[in-house]
Amino acid sequence: MIKRSLEFARQLVFESLRDGDIAVDGTAGNGNDTLLLAKGVGEKGKVYAFDIQQEALDNTYKLLVNNKLESRVVLIKESHDCLKQYLGNLKAKAIMFNFGYLPGGNHKIITKLESTIPAIEQGLEILQKNGIMSLMLYPGHYGGKWETEGVITLAKNLNPRHYTVLHYNLINLQNFPPQLILIQKKI
Repeated sequence: MIKRSLEFARQLVFESLRDGDIAVDGTAGNGNDTLLLAKGVGEKGKVYAFDIQQEALDNTYKLLVNNKLESRVVLIKESHDCLKQYLGNLKAKAIMFNFGYLPGGNHKIITKLESTIPAIEQGLEILQKNGIMSLMLYPGHYGGKWETEGVITLAKNLNPRHYTVLHYNLINLQNFPPQLILIQKKI
């Protein structure tokens, strides 16, 4: 069965994780991806979740507490382009980005290409061999079209000897449907 982009990303990322892995949620939002990653890394793993909005971190924390998984997650109130600053030499098995704006939040606060590209580049450095990165893109909101085009350009230009890149796009949906880029690191 063909899945929606976000559902497909979550399935592939979750299936890639094992107990003890490190994972990153570059855009914590309402915590759904953070929760998925926390379940996937198991009791011995750790998730680093970034967001610039306190509201997003509060929503994420509540969701984690309700699922008794808050001990597996480090919440960081910082832009996603600071990944390396917080992870240092750690290597992540999975990194998820869900760009755009906080669902239910202020739609004027959006991710922007100026921080998105450095965040992805840092994520690629942090990603371990055979690790997976998911990039959910939303071209339908203000600024989303440019961010989507910029991320797709970056992904197209990744060295095929180092990365496998998939562009997952349901092309018959109306109103600028979300697009998914999946990147797996080969070396």
